[in-house]
Formats: sequence, structure tokens, C-alpha cells
Amino acid sequence: MNYFELYREIWNFHKKFSEVKNTDEYWQAVIDESNEILKKYDKHKFANDLLLAVISELERIYKEMRANADTRV
Repeated sequence: MNYFELYREIWNFHKKFSEVKNTDEYWQAVIDESNEILKKYDKHKFANDLLLAVISELERIYKEMRANADTRV
């Protein structure tokens, strides 16, 4: 496995989706592109773990955004 190439792809993936959006299209693109990367690396556990870490971070940001947006009294 070419770790440098994998890290580059994961970084580009993270960078592309780092501006989290509250749309079905955004989340579908996250799923589709992460599956493409995983397929490219034959579902290697390390590739999967890196993708899950990025997706977990995107979800954390999303939850934080929603909590901050909910200012109803």
C-alpha cells in the first residue's frame, strides 16, 4: 500500500468536505466519495479507519453547528 497516496487522498477528502453543510446532497457526497476511496484501497482497514476518523470529525462539527443554531427559548 502506498501510504503517502492514501494520506493525500484522505487529506483532499477532508479538505473538500471541511465546510460542513446541512443538506442531503452534502452527506450523500461524503458517503459516495468515502466509498470510492475505500474501494480504491481494497477496503484496507487502515484506509477505513482514516476515513471513519474524518467522517466522525465532520459529524462532530455538524452536531456543534446544530446545537449553536438552536437558540429557541
